[in-house]
Amino acid sequence: MPGEVVGAPRRRMRSVCTGPTSERPEPRREEAVETLRYALNGFLSALRADRAGPAGPVDADADGTRYRLLAALADELDLDTDRLARVLGLPPAAVRDLLAEHGREGLVEAVRAGRGRGGSVARLTPAGRRELYRLDGLFREHWESAFADLPADELRTAARVLSRLSGVLVPTR
Repeated sequence: MPGEVVGAPRRRMRSVCTGPTSERPEPRREEAVETLRYALNGFLSALRADRAGPAGPVDADADGTRYRLLAALADELDLDTDRLARVLGLPPAAVRDLLAEHGREGLVEAVRAGRGRGGSVARLTPAGRRELYRLDGLFREHWESAFADLPADELRTAARVLSRLSGVLVPTR
């Protein structure tokens, strides 16, 4: 550099973003984190597109939508339609339509809400549980084949990364 004394220690340059150069992550790691960030953005875009689905009403027969509904009902007790809609990320009207369709198929039923609350909540019927297990098996097979080339330790690392990303996207308050 011009004006530099030969043999003198170099002055640390400051990066606008990260502080002194000695504190910056190694370039390969920085690149890997950036790649992860782009991959996550692509993943979230795919999720949003999947949730939006085709224009028009939600297809009650779509396995993904059916699975999400049945899994939410299996995991959560006493969800009214509005709370179930928030869990699923769907409009309440679409959830009412899904519950009506799945009710006609005998997969869900409306029961009185407990603990002195008025109204009703949706619950899985035994047939709904069987359908959930069937769909879960199909999705497990699909996931197994999609990740068959990855060793178990890489899958565990990916799971840890996703868990950590959850904290980045939805920080604890």
